Amino acid sequence: MHPDKPQISSFSKLQKQIVIVVCGLVTGMAFVDATALNVALPAIQKSLSATAADAFWVLEIYLLFLAALLMAGGALGDNWGRRRSLRLGVIAFAATSLACALAQDAGQLILFRAAQGIGAALMIPASLAMINASFAPEERGLAIGSWSAVTTLAIPLGPLIGGLAVDFAYWQLIFVINLPISLLVLYLLQKLPRPPFEPEQPAPIDVIGSIIITLSLGLLITGLLEAAKEGVFLIWHLLTLGLGGALLICFFVYEWHAKTPMLPPSLMKKPRFQIVSLQTFILFAGFQGSSLFINFLLIETYGFSAFKAGLVQLPISIMVFFLSRPAGRWVGKYGPRGILVVAGIVIAMAQFAISRYDGGGIWYLLLSMFTLGIGIGLMAAPLTTVAMSAAGPGQDGIASGVNTAVSRIGPLIAVAVLGYWQAVLFLPLLTEAVSDPAIPPFIRDYVLENWRLMSAMPIPDDWPATWQEHMGALLDRVYGTTIKVILVGCAGLSFLAGMIALGYRKTDSKADSISDA
Repeated sequence: MHPDKPQISSFSKLQKQIVIVVCGLVTGMAFVDATALNVALPAIQKSLSATAADAFWVLEIYLLFLAALLMAGGALGDNWGRRRSLRLGVIAFAATSLACALAQDAGQLILFRAAQGIGAALMIPASLAMINASFAPEERGLAIGSWSAVTTLAIPLGPLIGGLAVDFAYWQLIFVINLPISLLVLYLLQKLPRPPFEPEQPAPIDVIGSIIITLSLGLLITGLLEAAKEGVFLIWHLLTLGLGGALLICFFVYEWHAKTPMLPPSLMKKPRFQIVSLQTFILFAGFQGSSLFINFLLIETYGFSAFKAGLVQLPISIMVFFLSRPAGRWVGKYGPRGILVVAGIVIAMAQFAISRYDGGGIWYLLLSMFTLGIGIGLMAAPLTTVAMSAAGPGQDGIASGVNTAVSRIGPLIAVAVLGYWQAVLFLPLLTEAVSDPAIPPFIRDYVLENWRLMSAMPIPDDWPATWQEHMGALLDRVYGTTIKVILVGCAGLSFLAGMIALGYRKTDSKADSISDA
């Protein structure tokens, strides 16, 4: 028996508006939390005296559980009911947000962020499922468009909220702000009965698949980030990566033979879906990986305040907001190949331009951010459209879920790989920089002993003022150099994502023709 009340015939206009507001607030809350943390992470790292690897863990552990459990969270919504699943997810997200705000050290924050990721994995798929279950099929397109607009408007708030919290209050405010939003969502949910178009038969939950993919991704991320602490791979790091890779293979093998897989073999066998999944993975790896390091570059190397760093990235969100919907229509009219190739090139050019920034004029930086926003606006929405079309009739729902999960796994892997790469770049550059015989041995020893803190390394007050200033500038210069190399690498990923679109056939002139039927 379904856990919710008996089904009703239809929602009123007010109830439909409540659904849009609730689902927009839920998804927007998760977006704001993630993007605000990117801006605030340098301050959090210094506040908690965390190593660079620990700072990456604060981001990664959330993405790990969100990405691994996203599809399972959708199945739980089918079994528990959309309202109940959404309500439990919001409660969990709010409680863990409070715990994050109260964390006293990096270890506690990482633990609570893991729990927060589980709550997000429950509430995010439930929000979109709530819309599908609340509107008749002919109304869903407009409803999803309204929900997307509300969600997109929340994106630019993240960096601004993160900057305001760090510069004018405390970084903990990023998490505390989730509490009143959650209370409002829970209050509005009380106004809604069971959605009228909720399926009677719940979808099965792939428990074993969820466990395998979570363990696999967790081991891969652990191997990479722990190696970043040492700046080199040790035996146990390689063993951890090997076990994670083996479990990833086991996941695909299990999904191929499972009775109720979260990743249906029918999707895995479609070449077009494979191509768009690979594109999605690479694009979001390059874009979101660069987003994190851009904040570190602006704040740590060029002295931007957190708020200013968030403000200069506002053009990205503006262009994504205005271009996403027309870009989806253009794919349907002209086909995906040209648009996606151009988008990849534009993103790569913008990331390369940002890597050349020298701290001078702000207009150069703003123009680069506008260009980056144009590229992302042209590529993000069309990728989802192509993914659902490539899956074929009747599989657009699961295709959307898989595509969303892939878009989360890309940044998850990218941040871990880039975090290791940063350590590999930073340590030899720092070692060479402090090899100057004019630097006193006690200063050189201190810097090399604390290299894992990177830009967050505190300069002792008892050093001579001249050396305090000199070593601070040296650390900023070395750190900035490593980030600029990483941004060039991200530009390469974005260019590759665009070039993959060349794999579409010329006959794929319409988005709805991209299938293997």
